[in-house]
Amino acid sequence: MRLAGTYHPIPYLLERITEYLPGVTVMSGIWLDFNKEIYSSNEKIPLNHYLKVRAQNIRNTSLNYEWSNDTELFSEIKKSKTQLSLEDEDALNVLKLYFPSPVDEFKDVVLIAFPQNVFLKSLNSKFKGISTQEKHILGNLLISILSAEHKRAIQERSFLHSVEYINRKKDARIKQLTDDLKSTEQLYSSSIRNIINDFKNKLEKNLNKTFVIQNQVIYRLAKERLTIENIELVIKNAVYLAYNLSVSDETIQISIDHLHLDKLQEIKSKTSSITASNNGKTSVLLDKYEEAAIRIASLGLTINGKNIAMQLDPPVTPPAITDAVKKKKSKIAYLLQQYPEKWPNIRKAIRPISNLDASNKMVSNAS
Repeated sequence: MRLAGTYHPIPYLLERITEYLPGVTVMSGIWLDFNKEIYSSNEKIPLNHYLKVRAQNIRNTSLNYEWSNDTELFSEIKKSKTQLSLEDEDALNVLKLYFPSPVDEFKDVVLIAFPQNVFLKSLNSKFKGISTQEKHILGNLLISILSAEHKRAIQERSFLHSVEYINRKKDARIKQLTDDLKSTEQLYSSSIRNIINDFKNKLEKNLNKTFVIQNQVIYRLAKERLTIENIELVIKNAVYLAYNLSVSDETIQISIDHLHLDKLQEIKSKTSSITASNNGKTSVLLDKYEEAAIRIASLGLTINGKNIAMQLDPPVTPPAITDAVKKKKSKIAYLLQQYPEKWPNIRKAIRPISNLDASNKMVSNAS
C-alpha cells in the first residue's frame, strides 16, 4: 500500500475520486509538482511553455469550486458575463474543484464530469434534474471531503519528511560513531603493535626464529581490550603454537588461527586480580607518580618532574623517572590510550609521559 504522503495531493485525489463517486465519466487535473513543474493528468511529462501559461491562468483563482459544461481542462471558451438561464444552469454537469497548492500561492485543479444519469434522492434521473441548490450543496460537500483528503496527504508528506530527516541524522550519527570506532581501533592497534613487537623480540632471541605477526592478529587483540599482561600471554601462546607446528622454518607467520580465542575469557579471569590493581606493574608505577603529584598539589608546590621524584617513597632522581618511562614506553603509551581519564597530573608534569600522550593524540587525529 502506497502512503498518501508519497503522492502530490492532486494525483492522490484523482486515484480515489471513483471511491467517493462511482460512475463519474471524466476526471482530470492540473497541479504544480514539488519539483516546480506543472503537470496535467493528460500528460506524463511537464507541460510545454504555452500550456504552462494557460495552466497558470486557470490556477490563478480565488474560487473553491465552480460548475460548467466543459470537460476540457484548457478550453478557450470565455465565461459569459450575462446571467445564465435556468435551462443553461441545468446543463452544467462538470464540477471544477480548486485546492491550495502546497508549492506556490496559486490553486491546483481537479475536474469531475458527471454522467447524464445520476442517482440522487434514490431516483435514477437525468443530471439536469438536479437543481441549482442541490448542485451547490453537492459542490460544497465534495470540496469539504476532498479538501480533508488533500490536507491529509500534505500533512502525511510533512510527517514522512520529518521521519526521513531523523533517519538521515541517525545514519549520519551511526557513520560518525563507526568512523570514531575505526579511529579508536587504529589507535589501539598502533599501541598494541608496539607492545607485541617488544615482546616478540624477546621470544625471537630465545627461540632463534623470526616471527611475523599478521595484521589480523593486531586488530583482533585491539577489539578485545586486554590488559598488557593478557596480550603478552596470548602472543606467547600463539608464538609457541606456531613454532611447534613450523619448527623447521626460519620465518614463522603468526595468524589469527594461532590465537587461543576460546580461552580469552579464561585468560581474563585468571588475571582479574591484576586488572583490579590497575593492569599490572606498569599501571602501578603510573599510579605512584600520580599519587606523588597529588601530594605535591596539596602542599601548594609546583607539580613537576623534580618535585614528583622527591615525593616518591623512596625518593629518586628525575633521570631515574625518565629512564623508567623509557623502559616501559610502549606499555605506558598503551595505558594512556586505554584510560584517557587517568593520571591527569603526570600527563602534563613528567615530560617523557607528556610526549607519549601527545604522540598518541597526533596518531588519533591523523587516523
